[in-house]
Amino acid sequence: MENLHNCRTLVPMFSLLALLLHLSSFHSLSLAYELPDENFINCGSDAAITLDRRTFIADGSFSSQKSKAVKASNQLPDNISILYQTARIFSQQSYYKFEVSENGTYLVRLHFLAFSSSVNLSTALFDVLALHNVSNSGFKLLSNFTAKNSSNSPLIKEFFLGIDPGIFKIYFIPQASSFAFVNAIEVFLAPTSFSPENDNSSLPLVLHTIYRVNVGGQEVTPDIDRIWRNWEQDDSYLSDSNSAKEIRYPKKPSYYNRELNDPATHFIAATDFIAPDSVYQTAKEMNITPSRPFNSFNITWSFNARRNARHLVRVHFCDIIGQPGNIVFNLYSNGNFSKKVGGNQSFFSTESATPFYYDFVVSSNESQLISISVGARINSTNKTAFLNGLEMLEIMESSVSVSDVKESLKKNVGLVVGSVVGSLSFICILAFGILFGLKHIRRLTAIRGAKISFAEVQRATNNFDDEKLLGEGGFGNVYRGTLLDGRKVAVKRAKKGSGQGLGEFHTEIKILSKIHHRHLVSLIGYSET
Repeated sequence: MENLHNCRTLVPMFSLLALLLHLSSFHSLSLAYELPDENFINCGSDAAITLDRRTFIADGSFSSQKSKAVKASNQLPDNISILYQTARIFSQQSYYKFEVSENGTYLVRLHFLAFSSSVNLSTALFDVLALHNVSNSGFKLLSNFTAKNSSNSPLIKEFFLGIDPGIFKIYFIPQASSFAFVNAIEVFLAPTSFSPENDNSSLPLVLHTIYRVNVGGQEVTPDIDRIWRNWEQDDSYLSDSNSAKEIRYPKKPSYYNRELNDPATHFIAATDFIAPDSVYQTAKEMNITPSRPFNSFNITWSFNARRNARHLVRVHFCDIIGQPGNIVFNLYSNGNFSKKVGGNQSFFSTESATPFYYDFVVSSNESQLISISVGARINSTNKTAFLNGLEMLEIMESSVSVSDVKESLKKNVGLVVGSVVGSLSFICILAFGILFGLKHIRRLTAIRGAKISFAEVQRATNNFDDEKLLGEGGFGNVYRGTLLDGRKVAVKRAKKGSGQGLGEFHTEIKILSKIHHRHLVSLIGYSET
């Protein structure tokens, strides 16, 4: 629907912002690709399991020792794989180590399920870093990650990373006072369909899969996809359900035997590693009616995205509608014209149902929304448009180094040490306060409890005999006496008419009660008449 949009063209992704995907060098590499058979890890388990042509082995030889294993306390629902029965928990910075023997782009998947166990996995808060020992550099894959919403279905985080031969480590770094966990890990060489490199840096880019959508068809589960990807239905992303209709193709798509790049259009012929048959056998086509002509609307899919982030978008096409070369239509991103699709100038017009795809980069800017649309062109023999599949991957350009990992460890250790020191300080202060209070209470109790009867005082001083008189003070006379327990005491007796008042007498008593010295008199009791 070219008349409804401005004509600002988006530059193809391999020339935009120095992002190179080496699409021209794909040729026959995918044809030689062999499915991997190693680096599938069953975390927290002491046994291997086989799942969808993969064998996940026990993780004892891969993980560092600063961890423990947990197992689900209840039986998992039937729709959740046995892969999620166990997990590895990390209370401090730990890592999994892999030996990479071949240079290339690797697919890394991290599996999380916060199942019910002796540890509340939903409270975990942590970072995940990927680090390559040869270059001493890597990427922060997850930041402040939590799996609290994964108790009913697993969370799978998927990344594409360029890795050189050598030691490759995946670090799990808990936030202060928290922990990290993971249920399963996959690290394997991917087909050549993604080879992200950054021309402005020696560091490779990393792609984080955000969306993978089968347009017009049902969900495609990992057991159907050749490299175990999940493709969700597109209905929840479709802006107007009435704008599109589903179409299906009963035969197998006509794949080229190699990933062939058309230099004129930059479309790439797809192999069955790029997407499974079911993606190319279904599509959504413009739902054109007398009340809705072809030039009055587009089909639009909208996706939430992180603000101001760049995304690699891969759109999949397979003409399962009519004769080859009869359909030509427009592709739009965020409402802007991006690409003319199809037509008899492309080598894809020579045969029906030939899958191909196109990659480009689009930014979410401030909108936190990315829209992808297709619309008809006036000069098309068959005035319609369609889409078979879509993938959206966030371009992660924030790198980390070994020193960053060490600094992260220092911060966490510092926070822990600070918390411990602070807690110990508080305990010491509290203990000192309690001891001081108890001592004060004991003193008051001793004073209050040492009330001596006047009769005993009279007996001790022989009824205040003048022979026991030690002296005279401002408050009255002082007598020598002996208590029943044999203690020698000095008894100060206040008398009316003394030079000082009762208030001063009380003050002196308080002072005496606080004095504890072998050369000074201490207060041991009192008496009232």
